[in-house]
Amino acid sequence: MCLIPRLWAGLCAGLLLCTITPGMAQDPYSIRKSDRSTKDLSKFIEVLLNNHPRMAAARAAVEAARAGERAAGKPVFNPELEFEAETAETDSFSLGLSQTIDWSDRRSAQASVARFEREASEAELEQVKQSLAIEGLLALSDAKSAQDLYQLAQRRLQIMSRFSGLAERRYRAGDLGQVELDLARLAAAQARFEQAQTAANQIEAQQALAAVIGDSRSNLPLLTSKLPALDLDHLDLDSLLEKLPNLRVLRNRIAAGRAMVQIPTRERRPNPTFGFRGGREESDTLLGVSISVPLLVRNDLQAEVDVANAELIKAQQEGQDTYRQARARLISTAERYRILRGAWEHWEQTGKISLKHQIDLLQRIWQAGEIDTTDYLVQLKQTLDTRSSALELRAQFWRAWFEWLAASGQVGGWLNPKNPPSNIESNTK
Repeated sequence: MCLIPRLWAGLCAGLLLCTITPGMAQDPYSIRKSDRSTKDLSKFIEVLLNNHPRMAAARAAVEAARAGERAAGKPVFNPELEFEAETAETDSFSLGLSQTIDWSDRRSAQASVARFEREASEAELEQVKQSLAIEGLLALSDAKSAQDLYQLAQRRLQIMSRFSGLAERRYRAGDLGQVELDLARLAAAQARFEQAQTAANQIEAQQALAAVIGDSRSNLPLLTSKLPALDLDHLDLDSLLEKLPNLRVLRNRIAAGRAMVQIPTRERRPNPTFGFRGGREESDTLLGVSISVPLLVRNDLQAEVDVANAELIKAQQEGQDTYRQARARLISTAERYRILRGAWEHWEQTGKISLKHQIDLLQRIWQAGEIDTTDYLVQLKQTLDTRSSALELRAQFWRAWFEWLAASGQVGGWLNPKNPPSNIESNTK
C-alpha cells in the first residue's frame, strides 16, 4: 500500500473515532443510570392522577354509588294521603291515609345490591388508578427510549455524512474506488432514513405521553436502569390475585348479582296496603279501615327471577374466565421480566465493555491499515446497531417491569418505598 492511502485512512479513522469515542464515559448514548429514587416517579404519578379526567369520572362514579346505597337503604313505600269532598243533596268529605308494608323485605335486598355496587365502584376507582399509573409509566418509558434512539440516529447520520464527504474527496484524489464511494453514499442515505424514522417515532411517543399526562412537560423524571429481582419460586399467586382491583370488581358484581336475584324473588310475595279513612256526611261521622293485597295471578314475576339467575350465572362464568386470564398473565409477565432482566444485566456487565473494546480495536486496526474502508464501515455499522439494540432492550426491560406491576397490582407499593411489593428480593441488584 502506498503512503497517501495510508495517510487518508489514518485521517478518516481519526475523524470518525473522534465523533464516537471522546471518552466513553461521556458518551450521551450509553445506557444511562439514574441515582434518583422512585420518589420522582411517585410525584409524577401523583400529579397525573390528581389531574386526569378519568380519575375524576371514577370518583364521581363512587359518589353516585354511595348515594345509591343511601337511597336503597330508605323505605320502599311512602304513605299516601287522600282527600275527597262532595257537594250534592248532602255534603260530605273524607280524609284517608294508606301505607303499603314491605312485607317481603325488598328494602334489605336492594340495600345489599347497592352495597356491593358501591364496593365494586370503589374497586373500579382503584383499578383506574393503577391502570392510569401504568399507562403513564409506559408512556414515559416509550418517550425516553424514542428520544434516545433519535439522538443515536442523529449521531449515526453525522458519522456517516462525514464519512461520505471524506470518501468523495478521496475518490477525487484517486485514492478510493467507485465501489467504496457508492458504499459510503449508501451508508449515509441509510442513516438519513433511520434518522427520519426515529424522528417520527419520537413525535408519536411524545404525543402519546402528552395524551396521558395532559401536556408535554420538559422536566420529566428519569428512569433508572436498576430494578429489583422477582423471587419466582416463592410467588404467592393467590395472595396477589386476591388483591387485584379488577378481580375485586368481579367479586362484588357477582355478590350484587346474587343479591339481585332476591329482589324479584321477594317481589313475588304480596305487599299488603293498610288504609284508614275518616270524614263527615251531614252530621254523621264516618270512619273506615281498608286492607288491599295484590294478586299475582296474571304476572307471577317468575320471568324476572329467571333473568336475574341467568345474569348471575353469566357474571360467575365471566369471573372464572377473568381469573384464569389474570393468573396466566401474572405468571407470563413475571417470567418475561426475569428473562429481560437477565439479558439487561448481562449487557451492563459485559456489553458496554466489549463495545468500547471493539471501537478501540477498530481504530487501531484501521490506523495500522490492516482493514480497508469497507470492512471498517461494516464493523462500525455493527457497533452502532448494537448500541441501538441496547436501547431497545432497555425499553423492553422497563415495559416488562411495568406490565408485571400491572398484572400483580403492586404499582402503588413499588412507588411507595415504605410499602414495597411482595415477592421481590431484598438484595436489589
